[in-house]
Amino acid sequence: TAFSLIGLSYYTKTKPNSRLAKLLQKLAEQQISQYVENAKKDWLWFEDSLTYSNSKLPESLFFAYLATKKKSYLAVAEKSLNFLIDTAFEKGYFSPIGQNGWYSRSGKRAHFDQQPEDASSMVQTLLVAYQTTGKVRYRKLAFDTFQWFLGKNHLNQMVYDESTGGCYDGLGQQTLNLNQGAESTISYLLARLAIEEL
Repeated sequence: TAFSLIGLSYYTKTKPNSRLAKLLQKLAEQQISQYVENAKKDWLWFEDSLTYSNSKLPESLFFAYLATKKKSYLAVAEKSLNFLIDTAFEKGYFSPIGQNGWYSRSGKRAHFDQQPEDASSMVQTLLVAYQTTGKVRYRKLAFDTFQWFLGKNHLNQMVYDESTGGCYDGLGQQTLNLNQGAESTISYLLARLAIEEL
């Protein structure tokens, strides 16, 4: 739903279409319903767990707000993003949810392995939040998140490889995953392009 919302918002911005605009609003309402159903005082999220590409959920509602100007979309986008920020920033740096167990509402948060895709998504989401709200905090956090690729992480290791232009596949508890897959490299490039736009 989130990725469809983001795609529709780009499409309808360049080619207005009333049918697709209604579909966009329908999908946004589904996102809001999920949030209302699952969010509690200590868990301001759309689902019972945080897994992969988490930030795309609030990001989609920022886009829905820009397309419709419905303030309820903006309110949930900010509440859920701030919850994710509080969860994913530790000791002054970005620490994405680990894939070895993820983070369920009733369980413990996994810290490893961390993936470039999550850092890239968070950079993009924070910049959309900044562009939507004008809040400088989001811009600063986007730059802080991008530093994850450049060594501001628990290993103090570069995840981006300057010699090849590639990106390592992730951070384990004690080591880098030295494979440089296409998804990881594209994730780095998308984050870098988003940062360079500012």
